[in-house]
Amino acid sequence: MRVLLLALLALPVAGQVAVHLPAPAVGDQFVWTQARYSGAWDPYPGVHAEVLRWLGEVTSVLSVPARRELTLKDPALFSSPFVVLAGKQAPPALDEAELGRLRDYLTSGGFLWLEDSSGLPGGAFDRWARATLARALPDAELKPLPADHVLFKTFFLVKRIGGRVKTAGAVEGVEWGGRLALVYTRNDLLGAWARDPLGQWLHECAPGGEPQRMDARKLTLNIVMYALTGNYKADAVHQPFLLEKMRQGIP
Repeated sequence: MRVLLLALLALPVAGQVAVHLPAPAVGDQFVWTQARYSGAWDPYPGVHAEVLRWLGEVTSVLSVPARRELTLKDPALFSSPFVVLAGKQAPPALDEAELGRLRDYLTSGGFLWLEDSSGLPGGAFDRWARATLARALPDAELKPLPADHVLFKTFFLVKRIGGRVKTAGAVEGVEWGGRLALVYTRNDLLGAWARDPLGQWLHECAPGGEPQRMDARKLTLNIVMYALTGNYKADAVHQPFLLEKMRQGIP
């Protein structure tokens, strides 16, 4: 597994080839990349460090502590195959150039995690996300992922969709070229990671409490690991092992 991850990390983004490629790296180190836009683009500053710390504790993935910040027009976009775009309010509408770059990015091997941090069903961010994807990818449908999707077993066996709140019972995604090009979550996963200056959790997770927070943490790591390994865990050679873990109740 360690050799596989290092080999994947070494690959660059393809030009217009619709294949799954890994997350950005410095050497063999993963770089958390976040999209910046005019407005409240960073609902939970510092949460990336919490995610990366746990990623290093439970996996063999090395990461760079500092995140990368960019816009859709940034030349570095196409060397950043894993990007998080989060918000509690609607980002500004994308112009035609930005829509074209988003489409090229997603169809060229890039991976985008859209994270609605508002916790509101049908809120402003959700309306923006659906309208934007309909314009950028009119030939690819945003739809709920089935419970047996490889995303839910890429690292942890995720059986419940956690988050700060329980707005949505499913994770949605867009598939392109046999892979997930985009994952969309609406339960404020990042909010479940946020801490105050004293290191205490910033928010309670309702209605499920700490088990719901752990479900959010597991799903977050699975999203990162999917960006690194793609459909690796869908390979039939892993199915008996995964089924046995499920039977034993191992997370």
